[in-house]
Amino acid sequence: MAEKQAPFELLKSFSGLIHRRPLFITDRLDVDSYHLTFLNKHGEKLNDDSEVPDFLEQLPNILPAISDRQKALLSMPESWHDTVFNSPGQSQKFTIDINGGALPDGVDPSRFSFASHAGLSSDNTTSETLLIDLESHNQKSLTEHLPYWRNNHKILCATNVNNLDDYTLCKSQTLDLLQGQFYILPAAKDKQKIAPSIQILMELLVKLQDPDIEPEDLAASINQDISLSYKLLRLINSAFFGLPREVSSTKQAIVMLGHTKIKTWASLLSLSGVDDKPVELRIVAMTRARMCELLAKYYKGQPELFFAAGLFSTLDALMDAPIEVLVEKLPLAPELKEALLDNSGAAGNALADVLSYEKGDWTAIEASPIPVEILARAYLDAIYWAKELNTQLQD
Repeated sequence: MAEKQAPFELLKSFSGLIHRRPLFITDRLDVDSYHLTFLNKHGEKLNDDSEVPDFLEQLPNILPAISDRQKALLSMPESWHDTVFNSPGQSQKFTIDINGGALPDGVDPSRFSFASHAGLSSDNTTSETLLIDLESHNQKSLTEHLPYWRNNHKILCATNVNNLDDYTLCKSQTLDLLQGQFYILPAAKDKQKIAPSIQILMELLVKLQDPDIEPEDLAASINQDISLSYKLLRLINSAFFGLPREVSSTKQAIVMLGHTKIKTWASLLSLSGVDDKPVELRIVAMTRARMCELLAKYYKGQPELFFAAGLFSTLDALMDAPIEVLVEKLPLAPELKEALLDNSGAAGNALADVLSYEKGDWTAIEASPIPVEILARAYLDAIYWAKELNTQLQD
């Protein structure tokens, strides 16, 4: 008798692509929920009569593996809807993207709501959520249509908010939710000025990335930041690492795990402590790092180098400065600099794959030397890993 697959492993057996994007609450940039889109392996919308995949009836059990939110927006074929509607009752609430179709009848409103698209025929419905694509609606269009949209929909969600001007526009129009690439971009600030807190962080990163630093000096640098040393030991002793015995000091951690791994984890914890940035940006850094690391074996590279490439790829957004300026200040290995500055070299190629998947650039994904099935599984494994790690960091 075949062993029954765990729900998350069942999700990874899906033959197409799964894309997860955060939906932000506009006024404070907390993540309200995630938007899950299911596509074929070419990144195209699935036909509405597509076969129902094995994982679907387990979706309420799968969701906690990739999200700590109790709800999700789902874009999927119409043929999948009944399976989701009849899935075992759980605490999650799903919003179903009807994508131009009619609102279904007889669905439990405590578990399911619906989203329609501004500009499609479904805009005539009174769905709870309206998705407004900013690639199709400018400021004039928003101003003109907002009163009508507000009267007919409880939640207005802007999509393709891909630059900071779009974000400012959405805030000025008091839209409820946002989805897009805006939060992974550096804010437009005076490039010559770096805040004192960021300067201190950069100085710490310089020490952590010094290739010639001795283990004793590395431990001393970490221990100078009491908060960092505490977080590092707490994380290393958590179930996430699962070490056979407790680590009682930074020096002992370096001996057990090696100074390369400790430098990487200390860098991650340092960057995750940056204030005034959405927590989701930390999750992006962790997801990129892990997915790059998972791709290292296919690009025949060093996992630690690939992990660092993914992690440091968010430096510009975290510190609101051009990546070129920041990389110049850090004593990074030449391969890592090349990866960050122009996506060259093996680590840079992996990072390019990761960024393409993150953006949903499926043409670039198909052009990758790595099979799309491997990239899709690495992506799911990475968001699972980052979710588990972020849970440990929040405890």
